[in-house]
Amino acid sequence: MEHIREALLKADPSLGAVKKEGAARSPAAIAPEHKNEAASVPLAQPAWKPRQVELESHHLEANRIVSAAMDDPAHVSFNILRTRVQKLQRDRNWKNFVVTSPTQGCGKTMVAVNLAFSMARNPNCRTVLVDLDLRKPSVAKTLGIASSGSIGQFLQGEGRAESCFVQINPNLIVGLNVDRTRQSSELVQSSRMGELLRFVVDSFAPDVVLYDLPPMRSSDDALAFLPKIDAALLVVASGTTTVSELDECEHQLSHLDKLLGIVINKSARDTRDYYY
Repeated sequence: MEHIREALLKADPSLGAVKKEGAARSPAAIAPEHKNEAASVPLAQPAWKPRQVELESHHLEANRIVSAAMDDPAHVSFNILRTRVQKLQRDRNWKNFVVTSPTQGCGKTMVAVNLAFSMARNPNCRTVLVDLDLRKPSVAKTLGIASSGSIGQFLQGEGRAESCFVQINPNLIVGLNVDRTRQSSELVQSSRMGELLRFVVDSFAPDVVLYDLPPMRSSDDALAFLPKIDAALLVVASGTTTVSELDECEHQLSHLDKLLGIVINKSARDTRDYYY
């Protein structure tokens, strides 16, 4: 992980502890190496079909979702990330991943949504993205969707799981949350969460599920949820994340043997590299 630390320090030598928001640029990822070939899994038809929604391209563009239309050359970086994740997915027979960050402002939701679009373009990868940031949900806002249900309400015993999910395209389903919840840590460890996870598997037969979790230093939600998943992507941001924050979160994930890799967002790499 040394080159990640060097990139953060190069962006701001005072890191240290610099905090600022900024436009997302191309992410770069690292991941452990493994091998094995797994047979592709034929698509299963969901037992229940969620409400289909259409997205506005200008809204996606404004929220830096470049993997949907693929007009922005930055989408290639998410394809590279997808390929690395899917290799580990095949090697280890994994399908449940968390996307989190050390602090807010790193772009974890943007990375999770772009990765979901990129993975869903593979016809053998039925993808489900679930907004489990119960403290500051933003997937619905990022996609410009008015939800008829909320995962936060379902976990509190209100409403049906069916009303929380929408279908973006034939291979991509998204679970939405619109409520901020104070008891988020207790809810992610509750029996209702178990019901939600079983609902996703039984209803959609996913090949991969991405969970957007709160930043690790803002609450214990991500740590509490990690035993339920296979591995976690840690999103850090150049000019935002400090080396000490990276080290702290990397240590926590590695200690639990859940670190899939680290994505560095807002890097200054020139996307013209992808024009060829």
